[in-house]
Amino acid sequence: MRGTASGCATLIGVPPTLLSLSMRASRLLLVLLVATTVAAPLPVPGWAAALGGVPGAAVLSDQEYGPDPAQLADVYLPAAAPPQGGPAPILLVVHGGSWKGGDKATSDVVQDKLAYWLPQGYVVISVNTRVLPQARPAEQAEDLGLAVAWIHQQAARWRADPDKLVVMGHSSGGHLVTLLAADAAMRQRTGAPLWRASIILDGAGFDLLDVMPRQHAPFYDEAFGANPAEWGQASPAAQLSGTQPPALFVCSTLRPDPCRRAQRYADMLKARGGQAELFGLARNHAQVNSDVGADNDATRAIDAFIKARIAR
Repeated sequence: MRGTASGCATLIGVPPTLLSLSMRASRLLLVLLVATTVAAPLPVPGWAAALGGVPGAAVLSDQEYGPDPAQLADVYLPAAAPPQGGPAPILLVVHGGSWKGGDKATSDVVQDKLAYWLPQGYVVISVNTRVLPQARPAEQAEDLGLAVAWIHQQAARWRADPDKLVVMGHSSGGHLVTLLAADAAMRQRTGAPLWRASIILDGAGFDLLDVMPRQHAPFYDEAFGANPAEWGQASPAAQLSGTQPPALFVCSTLRPDPCRRAQRYADMLKARGGQAELFGLARNHAQVNSDVGADNDATRAIDAFIKARIAR
């Protein structure tokens, strides 16, 4: 290369030293451009579209709530205080993904939810946890506990009230919410206080000791293995203890299992003196999540359930 550079310099009348410096500068510029391109966040249709419809709203992306690089949260701040005045209530959203995928910033997770609750003055937080194979489901629920504890520590910075926290989870995210709510020892380990209400969107794995011996989707085996001890550790029904937040289970009526299993777990909560409601929805598994925040009966039912709990 040096011979080539020198030869080119001779041909075009540029001193070799200057050409060598120029080539080094060009290579450095190329490296910087590539690094910048890789590091720059890509536009996310979900929050970008939602914030575009909510003037003055803002997002604090990739906030670290724990020591692992996967333990990140996006915090969406409303433009104005809630109509009732005072600090903002908080809606924490936990995505699904069969305990091994999904992301906090995808449009189905946040877009309509932001468009609906930000204008009402809510702080909306969407969270990632570690996933398989890095972390088993019970460890993922502990990550959620760390996120809840972090929200309590940070809420004053966002002019929010951590005592008006509502936690919403879809699919496997609903399992994490339910497990953390059920397991008082896990909440104590992670420093997570109870929240005002849980919204479970077509949740999964409420009673693993019942699910695993029966026919089930293959991803359950990947998530929970073949050891009944692990099933019990990760099963909300097996860990159910202490006071529980009121829970609304929104389930798809297009398949027989979701509402049946949600109703069974809701009955367990009520048998222990808890509050639980069921809302059946003629939508598929994905739509039960993505349609929340759109103009429909499910959104209105969820909103009414939340408002009734944070008003207390």
